[in-house]
Amino acid sequence: MQAQGGSGLDWRDSGAYAALLRADRSLFAWEWLRRDPRYRAAAECALTADAEALRPDGVAGEAAGQARDAAAFGLVSFEPPHLGVPNARPLWRSEVHPLVVSVERGVVARPDDVFLLDRLGDLATVLVRGRSEHLLLSDGLRTIRLDGPSGTFGPAPAWLRYRVEGLAAAEPVVLTVSRLLALWRTGRFAPSLHPAETRARRWILMLRAWDALAAGADQRRVAEQLLSRSAGEPRWRSREPSMRSQAQRLVRSARWLATGGFRSFLG
Repeated sequence: MQAQGGSGLDWRDSGAYAALLRADRSLFAWEWLRRDPRYRAAAECALTADAEALRPDGVAGEAAGQARDAAAFGLVSFEPPHLGVPNARPLWRSEVHPLVVSVERGVVARPDDVFLLDRLGDLATVLVRGRSEHLLLSDGLRTIRLDGPSGTFGPAPAWLRYRVEGLAAAEPVVLTVSRLLALWRTGRFAPSLHPAETRARRWILMLRAWDALAAGADQRRVAEQLLSRSAGEPRWRSREPSMRSQAQRLVRSARWLATGGFRSFLG
């Protein structure tokens, strides 16, 4: 079975995927979503409509409908599917990504508590949707997400109040706030709070396997290129049944992630 919806990367070139070794889980989720042909079609349609809406004869009210369409994929808005790590800046909805923290403006208690968006420079992406604002802080590999009411992340100084609830639900919120504080203090993402994913190499193999299927490669070719050159020899299936099983698991996992399983990276 051939996959549809490739990434534009050469699956045989491990270097093309090297940036993902340092990427966080939310960006692995994005790499899978952008390969989904359903997402690619919906995003192309929505982004084309956005471009046309900039004209004087653009159709009013399109943005709200497009936001609803993006929500079906777990996003606040459509991100161009041709953008991969480290160039993409996907904004996940808080319903699917527990590391998104809700904030609101408060009254400044101390001068050193003032939040200034300009201080974060090129790391900041702000998206306004109706009465809500969404702030993404990212260097393309690590991310911090905050949501707030309209006007929260403007150029004016602000004092942020963080919404923390529950016990288990509080853990990802506290982690995100800790990451924000470290970034605010140093201007850099703290390695100790953004550790490299221990399974990143395995996840990359799955991505490469899916891209291989999208390029028309069969399971034997996937095994030969990604697992062992011996898979290219005659009767490899019978001589190396364990490798055959590895290849089957790799392809099976890739197909699951490409058809909605990617949300497991966000939960």
